[in-house]
Amino acid sequence: MKDRVRIWAPATVANLNVGFDALGCALNEPGEELIIRRTEEAGIVRIVNIEGAELDLATENNVAGVAAKSLLSALGNPCGLEMELIKKVKPGSGLGSSASSAAGAVVGVNALLEAGLRPDELIPFALDGEELASGARHADNVAPAVLGGLVLNGPDGTIKQIPVPQGWYMVLLHPQITIRTSEARAVLPDVVPLKDAVRQNALFATFLAACYEGNGAEAALNMEDLLVGPHRQRLIPHFDKIRTASIESGVRAVGIAGSGPSSFHIALNREDAQSIASKLSGIMNEASVPFELYITEISLQGAREIS
Repeated sequence: MKDRVRIWAPATVANLNVGFDALGCALNEPGEELIIRRTEEAGIVRIVNIEGAELDLATENNVAGVAAKSLLSALGNPCGLEMELIKKVKPGSGLGSSASSAAGAVVGVNALLEAGLRPDELIPFALDGEELASGARHADNVAPAVLGGLVLNGPDGTIKQIPVPQGWYMVLLHPQITIRTSEARAVLPDVVPLKDAVRQNALFATFLAACYEGNGAEAALNMEDLLVGPHRQRLIPHFDKIRTASIESGVRAVGIAGSGPSSFHIALNREDAQSIASKLSGIMNEASVPFELYITEISLQGAREIS
C-alpha cells in the first residue's frame, strides 16, 4: 500500500462567456500540487503546511481538508491523512483555486488508498470542499479540475465532457487585485432583455456545435458574452483597453475568467498568443498594476498523481 502520493491539479476557467455557471475547462498551466501522506490516526486529516498562499490550516476551514475528509469518511476512515499544499493557483484569481485544491485532495486520497473510484465518482466529494469556498455546489470549476478537458454542467447536475476546440491557445492575464465572488454576483441584473437571452442561447448552441464539428475558430468567434461580462468588466481595471489590445493582436475571443479579475484571450496560433501576451504585459506595466501572465492550452487531463 502507498504511504505517500504527490498530486498535480489544474487551474480552470469557468463560464467561458457563453456558458455562465455551466461551462468550464482545465488548463495545462498554472496548476498546483498536493502531497498527501498516510498516518495511523484513523479519520483524522491534518494540514501541516501551505506554500504560496495564506490559508487556514484548520481542516474544517480548508477546502482541501474538507474534501479529503469527506472522501476518507465515505471509505470507512481506514487511516489518517497528513497534507501539504503548494498553491500556484492564487486564491481570488478567478482561475478556480479552491476547485484545484478540492480536486487534488480527492484524487490524492483515491490514489493513496487505492480505492479505485472513477473520476466522475470523486466529484461529489470535491464539491463538499468547493461548497466551503463558494457557498454553493457549482461544478463548473470542480468538474474540469477532476476530469480535464471542456465540461458542460447540466441544470439537473449531469456532467458531460465536450470535445475540446481545436487549435486554441489561451492567454491568461491575472491582475493582482481581489474581487470577491459575492461582489461579482451582486453587480448582475435579476432580469435581462429577451432579445439578449435569445441571442445568448443561439451563441451557446453554435459554440457547442462548433466544438463537436472540430471547428475551433467558429467556436471562439461565437463566444460573445451579452449577459454577464458587460456588468462585471467595470470591476477589472483597464478592461476596455485590455480587450481592445487583444482584438487588435488577432485574438478571437476575450472574456472574464470566472468572477475575475483574470481574463482569458483566445488565439488560434502561438504567434498571435505571444503578441497578445506582449501587449497585455505592456498595459499592466504602464499602469503599474502587478500581474501574472500565462500562455497555455486546455488540459485534456484533470488532477492526477505525479512522480
